[in-house]
This record gives sequence, structure tokens and C-alpha cells, in this order.
Amino acid sequence: MPVIPDTMENLKKCICGGCPTHNQCMKDRMEGLFCARGKTDCEFTKKGCICGSCPIASEYRLDKSYYCEIGAA
Repeated sequence: MPVIPDTMENLKKCICGGCPTHNQCMKDRMEGLFCARGKTDCEFTKKGCICGSCPIASEYRLDKSYYCEIGAA
């Protein structure tokens, strides 16, 4: 599995904020780009995952879901 660079370019491609699981705690902490930055410390309920449709997932051939839970790729 490749290491995803934590760059402004990748942050601009990130779609975590549009995920149904991305909650207010994550928004308040301005969290995202979980595939690069690692998992959240926020408690959350899985409400669906959009990692598979993310341009970063495609670019780096990521094949997992819920990076907010499992951590960096």
C-alpha cells in the first residue's frame, strides 16, 4: 500500500467532508484526508463510506474503506 502524501494538493482533492460518516466533531476539528493523516479520535457511527469514489483513492490505488477508522493507507 502506498504512502499518501499529506499535501495541500491532496487536501484539495479530498472528499472526506462530503462523506455521510463525517460528523460534526470531525468538522469542528477540521479533519479529513484520513488516508494520509490517520484515523480520527472522534466517536462516530458508520453511515456509509465514499472513500472508493475519491480521486486520491483512484490515483493511489487504495482499496480500503473507512480510513477515518482504520488510519492512514
